[in-house]
Formats: sequence, structure tokens, C-alpha cells
Amino acid sequence: MSMVRIDTPRGVTLVGSFVRPDGTPPQDGESGTGVPTRREGVVLLAHDFLADRHGEQGRLDLVSASYQKAGMATLSIDFSGLGESDDDVITLANEAEDLRAVSGWLAERGYTRQAIHANGFGATAALLARPEQVRTAVLVGAVVGPQSVLWEQVFSPHQLDELARHGLTRLVDDNPNPRQWNVLSKETLADFSMQEPHTTMAEVPWPVLMIYGALTHEMPDTAADAQKGFPLLKDGSQLVQVRKDHPQEAQAEVARLGTEWVTRHLR
Repeated sequence: MSMVRIDTPRGVTLVGSFVRPDGTPPQDGESGTGVPTRREGVVLLAHDFLADRHGEQGRLDLVSASYQKAGMATLSIDFSGLGESDDDVITLANEAEDLRAVSGWLAERGYTRQAIHANGFGATAALLARPEQVRTAVLVGAVVGPQSVLWEQVFSPHQLDELARHGLTRLVDDNPNPRQWNVLSKETLADFSMQEPHTTMAEVPWPVLMIYGALTHEMPDTAADAQKGFPLLKDGSQLVQVRKDHPQEAQAEVARLGTEWVTRHLR
């Protein structure tokens, strides 16, 4: 595994963990830009709201290992303002730009057979980002419809006052990384509360596997919202409800479904 740093167009640097499977050839053929192309596919892993590149309870590390075992490279990133990436306000627009920047970074290095595996808010960002080099996506618990969130249960009165006065506030970061604070804005709250299936899911250029029931803190009614927008997705897309008694079983099922899906679509 190697630590990588990737610059975004707005000048924010992202940190990620890149793993290339053992035994893959150094190069084969040429990409359109003359850069040696890679035979192996690559999966870009994107975390949920206020998490980091390892995912809640290491979920993304586990699914990343499944993709690597299947012969694919993986790149797990910290979205801007989270984990070890540069400070930034957490918004869907910023996270979508992050994903496009990372996809471009991979393509410049010959990785043109790309997939995305994303959880929660990161899955919503993937639907909006739509990087050109991506061929498919596995979206777990994507927020695609409006949410009724009681923000007074999330923020203290002081934080709500900061949002009202300055448009920004911050929350303590409780992930196992050096970051102390996450910065949120009024736009962040709108991003979380005001998605609509007919816009979030329309004109996605590649087939997606949408999985619900596997995240510990999945937002309510997300599967029902996804069903409403499902006819808008590209032919060949699927929507799966995972029903397992224990989180570990659910995560194992996500890894199995995702690996089978991506392997088939990156052939």
C-alpha cells in the first residue's frame, strides 16, 4: 500500500491509500494520452458523511480487500475536509469535484478501467460527479431523496447560532485520525435534506448496483426513494436489499455483491 496525494482544481489536496494487486504486469498497451495503460481495473472507494477513507468500523478496508483479492487495484480517499486531506467545508459539490479529480489522477497513470464503490453521502456524491472514466458503481445506502433531519439533535444551540450568523459551524471529528474538526455549512445541511430522485438519479451514464440495508446508520426511506428513481438509471442497473442479522454478515454480503458486480463490468 502506498499513500498518495492528489490535487483538486480548487487547490485542495486529498490523501488516499493506493493498493495495486500482487503479480500485475508493469504495463500493457498505451492509453489515449500515450501513458502506459493498466490491465487491471481499479476501484475508487468513497466514504460516508463525516467518516474517513477506512469507513465506519473499517468497512471500506474490508471491501477494499475483497476487490484486491479479485485482482483489482483500489484507491481509498479522504474527502476534502475529512481524514488526512486538506481542510475544507464539507459539501456535495466539493466531494463530487474530489471524485472527478481522483478519477482523472488515475487515468493519467493508465488506469482507465474504473469503478466506484461508495457509502452513504459519498454514494450521493458519486451519482452527481459522474467521472468520465468510470464504467460502473456500487452505491451503498445512497441518499437520493429528501430527508427530514432534526438538526437541533445534531447541533448544540451555539452551533445552530453560528450557522445562522456566519453560515458555518464545526463538529468534533471522532474518527481515528489526526483531524480534530469537521466544518459544515448551510449548504451541507441542504445537501443532506433536499435531494430528489428525479434529479439525483437522472442521466447517470453507466449502470449502477444500489444496495440498501447494509449501513448501520442508513438514512430512513432511502430505499423507497431509490425505487422511485430507479427507472431513470441506465439499463442493466440493479437495486438490492440486504437483510442480515449482524453488521458483519451484511458487510460480507456487500463485499461479495460489489466484487461480483465490478468484476463483471470491468472485463
